[in-house]
Amino acid sequence: MSRTLTSHIVADLLRIMTLTASVLVAVIAFGAAIRPIMQNLIGGAELPHFVGLASVPMLQFALPFAGAFAGTIVYGRLAADNEILSMSAAGMSYRKILFPAAVLGFVMFFAMAILVDVAVPRFWTSIERLITKDPTRLFITAVEKGEAFAVPGTGTQLYADEAKIMDTPKGPGAPVTRLALAGVAAIEVGPDGRTETEFTAEFATVDIYRENDSAYLKLLFRNATAFRDGEEALVYVPLAEPEAIDLGKGIRLKPKHMDLRGLLAVWNDIDAYHAVREARSDAEAALSASDRWRCVQTSIEQTGILRLGDVGARRIYEIRNARLVGTSVLPRTGTQVELVELERGIATRRAFVNEATFLAETRTRVGGVHFELLARADTVADLRGLGGGGRWPPRIVGLMPEGCTTNVRDGMPAQQLIDECRGETIAAVAANAQSPIVQAEAAARSAGVELARQIQRTRADIVARIVQRINQSLAAPLMLLLGAALAVRLRGANPLQVYLLAFIPSILDILLISGGEQMLKQATTVSGVLVATSGNVALCLMILVAYRQIARN
Repeated sequence: MSRTLTSHIVADLLRIMTLTASVLVAVIAFGAAIRPIMQNLIGGAELPHFVGLASVPMLQFALPFAGAFAGTIVYGRLAADNEILSMSAAGMSYRKILFPAAVLGFVMFFAMAILVDVAVPRFWTSIERLITKDPTRLFITAVEKGEAFAVPGTGTQLYADEAKIMDTPKGPGAPVTRLALAGVAAIEVGPDGRTETEFTAEFATVDIYRENDSAYLKLLFRNATAFRDGEEALVYVPLAEPEAIDLGKGIRLKPKHMDLRGLLAVWNDIDAYHAVREARSDAEAALSASDRWRCVQTSIEQTGILRLGDVGARRIYEIRNARLVGTSVLPRTGTQVELVELERGIATRRAFVNEATFLAETRTRVGGVHFELLARADTVADLRGLGGGGRWPPRIVGLMPEGCTTNVRDGMPAQQLIDECRGETIAAVAANAQSPIVQAEAAARSAGVELARQIQRTRADIVARIVQRINQSLAAPLMLLLGAALAVRLRGANPLQVYLLAFIPSILDILLISGGEQMLKQATTVSGVLVATSGNVALCLMILVAYRQIARN
């Protein structure tokens, strides 16, 4: 076939394909905008920007069908005008007649490969940043839907019956947005999924600050009631002002937002991936807590004495004549436990209590698990001879057992860390199932399981993305060739009927690619790869059958 004829057919194919893809992309992109509009995630000002960004990811679905339609229309017209018959009578083989479609298909494969691996991930990232850049809209949307607003990067969830935007004060240091909330509830959830702290308040204000492209959330509760797990007490405060919450910069990149280079980088350094890193941090903290609980138990069992240092190392607290039953500190002999406070090695105060409570702090702190001591002693002796010792602090927080060290696990391979978590033995029966050591060991085992699951899930997601992108890139040229081959084979038929014959297998191909991707996300299996590739294999067989019938007749 001459270059002139080839260029004319390719140009015709490109023209039809461009027009069809433009229409399909516009329809699909506006359709994709309906959901964020209904959820109040974007407004009228952001709609054109959203549609423009969504057009690029939608091309990966529009281009294959546009190619099939172009092949059907162009080759259908050539067949209807007997130009295919004239080419064949002039000595051209059907292989040469379909050569322009094959050339364009070859170009489409590389264009689709670049599109799905480079352009689509970046535009998905831009879309999510557009949607999540305004925490005010996200919060109001959650309130209107009756859902919780999960503060990114924290275990805090906020509920409110009503929310409205207030007039924002002007001046330096003023927030960019202020929200007024009514019927407020705030929940802090720990790494183990348990609720650690609950706040309820009649009213609250939320101030949002922006600095260096970061967003900060400042809460102020009025007439608040707080309950903290482990304290078994309700605390009323007329005004509660928690620390500011950093909402971070942008979104956390997932395999969906990465190109092939990024996916391979995560695969080779799986510990650096944020989800795995968080699971690993939880596993290390759980093992550290288990180590320290064992140390506490051993110290008390052997000597009946436990030395605790506060965070600033200013004071040492000694618990004497003690035994640990669950989280209760009971007398080892007699009826009372002795508590002694020391400053710089000198005993300053002494108290006797019938019982105390020794807990691991529910809040995560730098340096691993810390402990708190709850005890009530009305009579306190001042050992310095300065008079009465006052009241013993009912709650002492930020304590660390003296002489207790934990294994250094920084830099430990993930698999070794998982094996160590699995090695935590739980030799417990129902009678001591509430023992803090048993619970710490159980938490360590659960953290190890979660770490292994997170690594497996991340690797499976990477494999699923790669398989999906390869098959999506192959689908476009195959659909183009299928439409062209069927148009030549069914010469004289209505072009729309021919396109329907090519459209149905193409739809099934896209569904199989998506289905195989979902299977691979759950677990990397051969069956998932087969499902993802089966649609393209079926298109190849249909093209070969159609071409053989053309050549025979």
